[in-house]
Amino acid sequence: MNNVWGKTALAFTLVMSSASLPLASVWADQPAPVAAANAPAYQQLTDVLQVQVKSVLNEKTSDGVRIGLVVNLRNNSADPKRIPDYELRAKTADGAVYTLVGSSSNARSALPMSDTELSYMVKLTNKEAVTLSELQWVDVDWNVYPKTETAVLTVPASGLGWAGSDAVITDPAAIKNWGEPFAISSSNLPLTYTPVDMDKQTNAQKTVYVVKMLVENTGTSTITVPDLILEGKDGISSFQGKQVEQAKVTVEPGEKKYVHYAVETNQDTVLKSINVLTPESFVQTDAKGQAVAVNYNVGRVQIVLPEGRLSSNLQPVTYNYNDKIVFDSINKAIPADVDVSLVELSMHENQGIGYKTAVAKFKLTNRSDSPLPLPAFGTELDSPQGVVYTGSRQVNPPKQLMPKLSHIVTYSFVVPNTESGENLVLKLSDMQTAAPYRSAVAALNVAMQPLAEAGDVLSFYPFQVKVENWSIQAYTNLLSAANPTLTYGYKLKMFLDVKQTDDVVVDQDFSKMKVALVDSAGRTLAEQNLSFTETGGINQLVSGEVIVDFNKVRADYQDPSCTIQVYESIQTEFGEAKRLVAVFK
Repeated sequence: MNNVWGKTALAFTLVMSSASLPLASVWADQPAPVAAANAPAYQQLTDVLQVQVKSVLNEKTSDGVRIGLVVNLRNNSADPKRIPDYELRAKTADGAVYTLVGSSSNARSALPMSDTELSYMVKLTNKEAVTLSELQWVDVDWNVYPKTETAVLTVPASGLGWAGSDAVITDPAAIKNWGEPFAISSSNLPLTYTPVDMDKQTNAQKTVYVVKMLVENTGTSTITVPDLILEGKDGISSFQGKQVEQAKVTVEPGEKKYVHYAVETNQDTVLKSINVLTPESFVQTDAKGQAVAVNYNVGRVQIVLPEGRLSSNLQPVTYNYNDKIVFDSINKAIPADVDVSLVELSMHENQGIGYKTAVAKFKLTNRSDSPLPLPAFGTELDSPQGVVYTGSRQVNPPKQLMPKLSHIVTYSFVVPNTESGENLVLKLSDMQTAAPYRSAVAALNVAMQPLAEAGDVLSFYPFQVKVENWSIQAYTNLLSAANPTLTYGYKLKMFLDVKQTDDVVVDQDFSKMKVALVDSAGRTLAEQNLSFTETGGINQLVSGEVIVDFNKVRADYQDPSCTIQVYESIQTEFGEAKRLVAVFK
């Protein structure tokens, strides 16, 4: 994290055309206004070569001033052209002229019908802030004495320059509201950027704003999205962020893709704006012949964040259970041949534990003729107050979705007892594209399902269990003659009608029906799991008579007001999660 406390700044404006603007060269206690770049113009350097000023750095540092320049050199001919050995000079308002040194990584020739990027820099040691007046390309003839100099091109530079982290963008053309599309004027790439979502996330004890940017290629050829730096500002501090995707993102003609940027902040930081910067580099060779890179950033656009919650391109939609979920069409985390639907979502209080558990069950159907990997989507429940409850997926979900079949995947959520469950938004997220951060791909307004009554059909999708009748009887049990300890037990007898309603694949990791004996104080005296998938076992759920033996209940826990509580038990990465299905008194 780059945390910069702005105290002073060089007053200047940044204009990437040949026009000039008034310039103030005063250091003040507050950051001075800096206008962002207008569309850069090409200037004729030779008969076939044109030059475009891409970036200008004019930064006051602790040990002097850095003047950096990046230009695009365009070769309009059909032949390679040697890059002229012109000197590039920066003239200041006080008449001083400084010769910039070319980067050791600069190309020696320009390819035909293409642009070549060239970088230059000069460091002014122990100098106060300077005001640039013009840039000069000078042809120096060293073969005569005295040498002769011919000015080839002069570009007005009043206002060209980015002052570094203290610079403030004020040009209205470069200030965008949240959700407003923009282009990087210093770039010749036909890319349009639109900020569409920003999510405050906590990862590995770090607070990070994850900004989702929609990038559209309006050109006719495939383009690799260039590196951008996003700098979050809260009015006092600056927090520098970078692209999350490790691999380069390419965009086809007419295609739209998301690119994610992570801005690490303090826990209580509230961002007010985001500056979009482009990284530049200058490489110099030291006395030992080692290449040393000088990296810096130049501001291009400011995105103003509104107060309160940001608008997002992914708005929650009203959802009906079992309907196919419509995902963000740009994100490809969910294969087109996989249908996902929510079949169950309920929440209940864990008596005596201090929190509630919500459980969501999804049906995934592979409509293709081939096996497909299970989409590793994440889930979260968002409250109207902005609190996020992250879902925990069941242990050992199916690794593959078999063709023409449906599978079940379950997620559980731990929520406080104060959560009513009303007006929650269920979000599904892509967990891979922007890993380790999540990126939402669907948002659903969905009502929690109520707790079943004693006479209702109990749902354990895709199974339904009807309790036709039940009875419970207490008994005593002597452990052994050598240990004459008397314990109590309860024998629960249930007559069930068990049906599988849909052709859904279930395996040994499918959830269980847990039957618990609970006293009036909320203590679980005994419990037993019944399996939908166990074949021929004593704990298999079948239609007909099922006996559950609650043995070894302590004598001092005898309670005539005990209840039978029926749960769906799911094993997650954080342990068992239980969904209360019904209570029998």
